[in-house]
Amino acid sequence: MKADLHIHSYHSDGKYSPAEIVFYAAQNHLDMISLTDHDTIDGLADAQEACRKYPSLTLISGVELSTYHESDELHILGYGIDPAYPALTALLEETHNKRQARLRRVLARLQELGVTLTYEEVDSAFHTSSLGRMHVARLMIERGYVRTIREAFDRYLSYETNQITYTSGDFISSQMAIETIAAAGGISIFAHPTIALFDRYLEPLVAFGLRGIEIFKGSRPSIEEFYLETVVKDKGLLTTGGSDWHGYHQTQTLGSFYVNSGQIQRFLTALGL
Repeated sequence: MKADLHIHSYHSDGKYSPAEIVFYAAQNHLDMISLTDHDTIDGLADAQEACRKYPSLTLISGVELSTYHESDELHILGYGIDPAYPALTALLEETHNKRQARLRRVLARLQELGVTLTYEEVDSAFHTSSLGRMHVARLMIERGYVRTIREAFDRYLSYETNQITYTSGDFISSQMAIETIAAAGGISIFAHPTIALFDRYLEPLVAFGLRGIEIFKGSRPSIEEFYLETVVKDKGLLTTGGSDWHGYHQTQTLGSFYVNSGQIQRFLTALGL
């Protein structure tokens, strides 16, 4: 079995529609996928509908929530969630409001730096209610301010540049995300943690109810993977993996990275699959 449990559509910051993603997944012989858009589940219904054409392809409902704990932004994946669960709907509305406020502040700062883009321009240019820095970067390219996504982040949009900042008020709490995912019938997973973030936050996140760690991804060195897998298994947590595919790199096709059933069997069992 070939699975990719971390994919983004144009409902957040990916390039392709949910239906296109399902088509590419089937064409490239994936057996299981999860659509995990940032702070939105708007694409799940379309993905589920598209999957009806491909009986051999299993879709797991998912979302990637932007959260904050102590001094860091942490991403929490939710799998097997009930999209209609009221507390989840309310949480996503809160993340939308926080994203909107954060983006307006970023754009105001860019105005000071000579990049004159309005929120309304960014909003009208994309399919999503889950707007973020990637959308700003793409519009900056279109308007000629930068030539590449990397340049946009290196010069303006990376928090490391100190041109823009964020605070805990820009995000929901990690605890709230984990607890809401559980209440919505889902399984919470710490998305693509660095070793530093893993070591610092594993214990408190597990105390909040975190169920597992996204260990397997194409860019992770094998020595890091071994360390994470050893600790996670020792603590009885679940392991997952995915490409974090957005569709922009032409050399990285959907299906070129995958995890097999042996790597994620306990996770699949927990989902009832």
